Amino acid sequence: MSGKSREVRKSGSPEDSLKSKVESPKSEERSLNFEGEKTSAIDTPRSEIIIKSDIEHPIPIAIGTEIKPLTIHDSPLTTMEVHHHPEVEKKGFKEYVLEGLMIFLAVTMGFFAESYREHINERSKERDYVINIKKDMVADTVNLNIWIPSLYNKILNFDTLITCIESPAPVKNGSEMYYLARISTRNGIFEPNDNTILEMKSSGNLRLIQNRELVNGLMDFERNLGQYTNLLDIEGKENVLCYPLLGELFDAGVFDKMVFVKTKGLTEKEYASGSTNNTVRPTGNPQLLSHDKEKINLLVYYLHQRKSSFMGEMRRLYVQKELVVKLINMINKEYGLENE
Repeated sequence: MSGKSREVRKSGSPEDSLKSKVESPKSEERSLNFEGEKTSAIDTPRSEIIIKSDIEHPIPIAIGTEIKPLTIHDSPLTTMEVHHHPEVEKKGFKEYVLEGLMIFLAVTMGFFAESYREHINERSKERDYVINIKKDMVADTVNLNIWIPSLYNKILNFDTLITCIESPAPVKNGSEMYYLARISTRNGIFEPNDNTILEMKSSGNLRLIQNRELVNGLMDFERNLGQYTNLLDIEGKENVLCYPLLGELFDAGVFDKMVFVKTKGLTEKEYASGSTNNTVRPTGNPQLLSHDKEKINLLVYYLHQRKSSFMGEMRRLYVQKELVVKLINMINKEYGLENE
């Protein structure tokens, strides 16, 4: 009897139980069942396991309690609603063809509408360009009527200068000879009003002009100007060759007294005639410093060459005038600009 009570005390002693919890590494895996016996967590049914939310305050869950999953915000998880697509009635082949035809017609009409709008804009630009071209041509006509006679007068002046230089000394009209020699080196260049044509060529808008004959006329206009420019380059080189001979044959002191400062702008006529508005004839009857035949002959040769260049320039300007008049008449007829 005493042995049995000793065994009971040994197995149920609080000291032994505490010691067993400290020494056993699996003491944390054990829990109490409802009869107060020690059992293993592995052997315990899932419904009887004690869930601990805190080490000091375990929260038991009764057998049969339903565990519901929670969302992030601890709210019950609800059933997801599924939206089903409505059934679409199948279309027939004819309906698909009809829809495709309507789309094709809509795209085609949009294309034609855009093309028509672009056509209207291009015709408007074409008219604006042509109006400006006509204005430029009218201004060129006025200037050409000044430059052509001026070139002819230059040729006459060179004839008079050559006659004076070749005359035996003393020259009867030395004042006129010095005046013509002084203005012989002054060159003027006819400058056409071709800004509109150059703009159309550089921007590719020359294609806007539908009249092919008018386009060809504008090309002839530019080509003739190129030929006139080539003659100007030749005449400019011939002019440079005259400077040393004029300096050796004529008195530079007389030349210096013939020119004065004038701030007033040149008119087109004054510029075409050699900028003579600030040059006066000298007083008295000045003569050549030298009568060297070789130098006089060489100067006469260069003056003769310049006369020939003037004749070529004058012919080019005559052609230019004819082209301008033709283009103006063509523009008036094609675009109805007689009153503009």
